[in-house]
Formats: sequence, structure tokens, C-alpha cells
Amino acid sequence: MSAKKRIHLLDEIRGFCVFCMVFDHALFTLGYVFYHGFSQKMFDILAYISPLFALTFVLISGVSCILSRNNLNRGIKILCAAFVVTLFSLFIMSDAPIIFGVLHLLGCCAVFYAVTEKLIEKIPASLGLVLCLVLFVLTYNTDRGYLGFEPLCIHLPQKLYEQEFLMVFGFRPPYSAYSDYFPLLPWMFAFFSGVFAGRKLKEQNLPEGIYKSRVPFFSLLGTNAFFVYLVHQPLIFGVYYIISLFGGL
Repeated sequence: MSAKKRIHLLDEIRGFCVFCMVFDHALFTLGYVFYHGFSQKMFDILAYISPLFALTFVLISGVSCILSRNNLNRGIKILCAAFVVTLFSLFIMSDAPIIFGVLHLLGCCAVFYAVTEKLIEKIPASLGLVLCLVLFVLTYNTDRGYLGFEPLCIHLPQKLYEQEFLMVFGFRPPYSAYSDYFPLLPWMFAFFSGVFAGRKLKEQNLPEGIYKSRVPFFSLLGTNAFFVYLVHQPLIFGVYYIISLFGGL
């Protein structure tokens, strides 16, 4: 896509979500790594709305697959970065490392889309979008042991939650703790909702206003979301650690 046809509105929405993510992780690190009481309370309060920003970010990542020229390379690149993030988290947050976070999710989904693109293109965009949204809602509580929402829910077999490796699908063992946890169920359906929404966007004559940048700061964050994600946590930890050496925390 040429620079003139870049959808800056998507960049700005993505950038806003990245900003919220960095703020959320800053609170988590200060509260639960450096044991700052007020930050813990703030993080717990914002936990009620943070999934909305996460959902928006994952949806836009799915849309970006439609605009990307090589999703296989993109997915492999993201997975390599996810591996580095996991190693870093094992070092600084060994009690709750990032084993399958948002980068792991996006990398797996991008690779899966790359190898199944021809098949997915056969599904009508409207049908695929509706199905993925329904499946996202249905599987949202998979890591809690059931499908749907209480009291109308279907409890899943407890044996699924006894194998650690199944945590990538959302079957998280009750004794385990992970940070930045984005399992395939339900989040892959959010991603592919974005894929089908992106197809519908390409089929439409979009208003000219969405190509204009109105909030350059968020647009900058959005176009550099991958880099920001990689560097923000080490920077946050490093700043807090230096401050703590001087008794500031």
C-alpha cells in the first residue's frame, strides 16, 4: 500500500491500544514486581477494561494481515521476537513469565493465515466475521473451565487442564501463573474476525477521512507497534530498577 493510501485511522487506533498496553504493563511491573501497593490497586481496577483494548489491538492485527504482502515472514519474525520476550520474562518475572503472550498469539495466527489463505478466501467475509465473533464470545471463558457465560455455560472436562502444554489453547492449569496471557482460545477468533473485517474494508469505497492522520503521536506508536512492544518492558523494568537503587520505590 502506498504512503498516500495508508489507513492512518487504523494506525492511530492501534497506537492508542499500544499506549494503553504500555501503561498497563508499567502498573503491573511497578505493582507486582516491585510491590508498589497503589499500582497494584490501579492495575486491578483497570483489569476490568483492559480486555477491550486488547480485543481492539488483536482485531486490527487481523486486519493488517489483509494489508500485508508476506504474512509467513511476518509471522515467523513475530514468533522469534516472542521467544526473546519469554526468555526476558523468565529472568525478571520467574513467578509469572510470559509463556504465550500477545506476540505468540499474533505470530501463530499470522503463520496459520499464511498457510491457509486460499482456503479462508473461499469463506464469505460477512459469514466469517459473524462466525468468528460468535466463537470468540463462546470460548472467552475457556481458561476458566467453561464455554459461554454463567449461569448459561458448558463446563469443559477437567483433564484438559492437567497438561501444561495445552495452556496455549486456553486450558490453563489452575496452579499456574502467566503474565500477558493470550491463548488461542478465544483470541484467535478475535484475530480472524479482524481478517474478515479487513476483507470487507477492501471491498468497500472507504471515506477519504480515514487516510488522514489526526493524532500523529498515536499514529507513530501504531506504525511502530512491534518495536514498541519489544523495548517497552525492558525499559520500564530498567527505569524502575534504577529508581529502586536510590530508594525511590
